[in-house]
Amino acid sequence: MKKIEFFYDIVSPYSYIAATQMAQFEGKAEVVWKPVLLGGIFKATGNSGPAFTVPAKAPYMFKDLQRLANYHQIKLTMPAAFPANTVTVQRILCAASEAECKALTLKLYEAYWGQGKDITNLELLTELVGADLVAKTQEDAVKNVLKANTEDAVARGAFGAPTFFVGDEMYFGEDRLFLVHEALK
Repeated sequence: MKKIEFFYDIVSPYSYIAATQMAQFEGKAEVVWKPVLLGGIFKATGNSGPAFTVPAKAPYMFKDLQRLANYHQIKLTMPAAFPANTVTVQRILCAASEAECKALTLKLYEAYWGQGKDITNLELLTELVGADLVAKTQEDAVKNVLKANTEDAVARGAFGAPTFFVGDEMYFGEDRLFLVHEALK
């Protein structure tokens, strides 16, 4: 069975859309959820968020996201805390076991993009994932996983999120999932 590596950050709304669609690959490929720090990718590649580089893009992007959410029949609520510093959130996902990572990712996406909650609030974050995972975010081993995932994505050509790899082939953006399907054939 082929493998899809899914590099994402909770702060990325297009990664949220993609995450809600990853179930379509179940039974067709092994999906490996790889949390990264989008800010780290941007810094390493000289990139920046699409809503901040061209003033006209922000209103379009939010309209586009709502269209996508409607199309995929998922809830989208623009978080007041956007963009958010997701270092702790991404470390939580790196601290989780592989078996827990997908479910926790979807739970955190639902809280942030589905309900518009401020997931950088430690009290809310602890309520969502538990004190043990929050505490692990300070461990060097967990910090190193996030750093390694981010560096791996950049080294392989990533410049944003979501980014997918099928073998050595990179696909960028939730709108390229149809090409990921093609790569699995």
